[in-house]
Amino acid sequence: MKSSLVNSGISHALLPQQGLASRYRRPLRLLIILWVALLVSCDSATEQPSVEASGTRYLGIEQGSGVQAFLGIPFAEPPVNELRWERPVPIQGSLGDVNATQFMPACMQTGSGLAWYHGMMSRVGVDPSLMEGPEYSEDCLYLNVWTTGDHSEAKPVLVFIHGGSNTGGWSYEPNYHGYALAKRGVVVVTVAYRLGVFGWLSHPDMAIRNPGLHDLIVALDWVNANISAFGGDPNRVVVSGESAGADNALHLALAPAMAGKLAGVIHQSAGWSVTSTLKPEDGFVLGEALVAHHFGADGNFADLKQIPVAELLDSQLDVFSGHYFSPIPDPETLPVSLEETVAGDSFPGLNLIIGSNRNESLMYIPEGAELTDYLEGYFLPENWEDIKAMLGADLSELAQMDRLRSAVQYTCPSLSLAQAAHEAGGAAYVYRFDRVREGFDAIGAYHGAELPYVFDTHDPWMPTTVVDQQVTDALVDYWVAFLTTSSPNESRSGRTETDGTETVPLETNSSEMASLETNGLELNSAEKGRAIWPAWTQQQQALVIADEISTQTHPDVALCEFLNAAQVASARH
Repeated sequence: MKSSLVNSGISHALLPQQGLASRYRRPLRLLIILWVALLVSCDSATEQPSVEASGTRYLGIEQGSGVQAFLGIPFAEPPVNELRWERPVPIQGSLGDVNATQFMPACMQTGSGLAWYHGMMSRVGVDPSLMEGPEYSEDCLYLNVWTTGDHSEAKPVLVFIHGGSNTGGWSYEPNYHGYALAKRGVVVVTVAYRLGVFGWLSHPDMAIRNPGLHDLIVALDWVNANISAFGGDPNRVVVSGESAGADNALHLALAPAMAGKLAGVIHQSAGWSVTSTLKPEDGFVLGEALVAHHFGADGNFADLKQIPVAELLDSQLDVFSGHYFSPIPDPETLPVSLEETVAGDSFPGLNLIIGSNRNESLMYIPEGAELTDYLEGYFLPENWEDIKAMLGADLSELAQMDRLRSAVQYTCPSLSLAQAAHEAGGAAYVYRFDRVREGFDAIGAYHGAELPYVFDTHDPWMPTTVVDQQVTDALVDYWVAFLTTSSPNESRSGRTETDGTETVPLETNSSEMASLETNGLELNSAEKGRAIWPAWTQQQQALVIADEISTQTHPDVALCEFLNAAQVASARH
């Protein structure tokens, strides 16, 4: 038989002799092995991250430093057509492969969320066109997850609810991206919920109350059922929010469906629900007015489901002008209002981070406003001079209006919540955010100013100095510790500091800290030179965040005590 090599046309002259073959076979085999290994490593380096949960495979994106993002995950069926204003329908069964590589449209709104950014930017001389908004749709019940590929240890979970007066905003505004916190070992989830007339309409013919709260409950149910597949610990879920998002977060903590499912709440820049509750009958009047607006006095609520989105948004501006969309008491989602819970000493023993910013109201005060506008109808005239003195006689009238409105709407009710949590056996860690960015004097420590610091997501158009980054590092440390252990002073390893300096400059020896942390030691706040953040007690201590971070008696305690005593009862509703 002839050699197959000869049959194939390969000349014997090209074949090595037996001795040469013996010498080269092993190196050649080694080269082949190395080449295959290189191909495999290249393939794995570019492999798309995926997570399988409840029979569905989610395909995400790598964002660097081990962080993976899974964006636009559906948690409920689209609330459109016959499902408009109905109970959200949770996603059931396998969806097969889900492309979770891009954000989905934000919930339908008039654009007030984007307008807020543009107004804020204009006030500090920044080009508003640098901030672009998302697409909007009724099909909007999606959430986003940031995590790392390392699932060797279950991580704490932060579920964040965006603000926007329950009429605007979206779950993936740039300051809410979870990349930086995920690098620190937190699984970050940001969620959407129906807004405005789509999420907070009340009408006696509706099958449910508070659709927006129902959306958030279903989102949290999805988290509890699936987050372990993303490396999260379903027993360490902390729900957080800012402004209306914080209000919703606290209402969720009171919802029967969430009993025992939350490890804590982070409540940023809200509190007004402690002193005001939308009565069902008042909400129903507006709902019936919306039906009448479209169909006349004899119209049917069910017919509203056929009204085009654009027409409903126009109607919202007309019928609900001046109305604040908020939940109404409801046996299923809110059996007892926050106002009644606090007043009736039935607040749950929650672990809380809660606080407000120094100038919450500054950029909302209209031109031409006067201090009497904020006193009349709220406080008896015989108390006005005392109130002015307590606000600060040396302050301008604008600054006095800002301090008064910020105290009444945000700070004082937040302190009442902290006290209620303390008395119920929980631990409330109170802060006041005073840091003002360079060039931001016109809006001060504005409503929402703390968000880029706690997420470490400073927009490129924001002037961010070394001090801003140091404040960021400190707040992220506190937040991560709270998410992990329910105490902002405790490291993941469980070490808690026992004493600390009252005022701590933000400069730290970062090289020493990095050396210790790379050797497997996780430093607690005291070891990093951070101020100790005490829980709220009768001493009324708070963390004040400015160019330096300090613990002290909350700066507005005396003011709030006086305002709470002086406020007329009718102003609390």
